[in-house]
Amino acid sequence: MPINYVVRKKVDKSNNQTKELYYATTKALQKQPVDSAQIADELAERSSLQNGDALSALTQLSDIIASHLREGRTVSINGLGNFYPTISSEGVEKPEDCTANKVWIARICFKSSPNFLKKVKATHFVSMQLGYGWSAQPGKKKKNNNKSDVPESE
Repeated sequence: MPINYVVRKKVDKSNNQTKELYYATTKALQKQPVDSAQIADELAERSSLQNGDALSALTQLSDIIASHLREGRTVSINGLGNFYPTISSEGVEKPEDCTANKVWIARICFKSSPNFLKKVKATHFVSMQLGYGWSAQPGKKKKNNNKSDVPESE
């Protein structure tokens, strides 16, 4: 299934110049995200795990990762990538005023492994405005709605 996108105008104010440029942005058509139950079903199909075992493992995995992240540790999962916490705090005038009660977890970041990123990059895109798509896979062409070939993207 391809990733749907639309083109939006954005104002670029860098380098003391204002330019209007156009960028692709995602246009999700999915009704709901893939959930743990679906992931568990697919894990059970591809492994020796039963569906319930796979679902239990996913639930425990979430708890285990959260526990390590709360300790400020990076969690590395082979074939997937690294999860790590970033922190922020209230702004203070003196360093000694930046106490622990003014610090919080700002977000959990994910950095994919190179192989995982390579798998995801091999995707197809479909313009919601133009009605045809591009393949990110070398040597592939997609047909548009008028049945004429659309060249591969670079």
